[in-house]
Amino acid sequence: MMKLRINPLVAEGLKGIKAYIAEDNEEMADKTVQAIYTQIENIQQFPYMGAALSKKVSFKTDYRYVISGNYVVLYLVGDEYVEIYRVVNRYQDITKIFD
Repeated sequence: MMKLRINPLVAEGLKGIKAYIAEDNEEMADKTVQAIYTQIENIQQFPYMGAALSKKVSFKTDYRYVISGNYVVLYLVGDEYVEIYRVVNRYQDITKIFD
């Protein structure tokens, strides 16, 4: 199994996601964040399971992504590690986080 690196922005993003959903439904907030963590564990175990982001955007990139409900987990695969870069809403313009 590859080592896992998580960008500090991921923790912030997950807190924000949980807080936003919990305003309406605390149980759903917990389930959503747990589903995202499960996807991260799956990525660590099977790093090439996600699709290449370069097929969805107009620029060359080595990032890959998986979708978990309404959220996209963006990550990079290195030689010995997988780095989780960001978790964003799937309806937001993902390209803006690369500016």
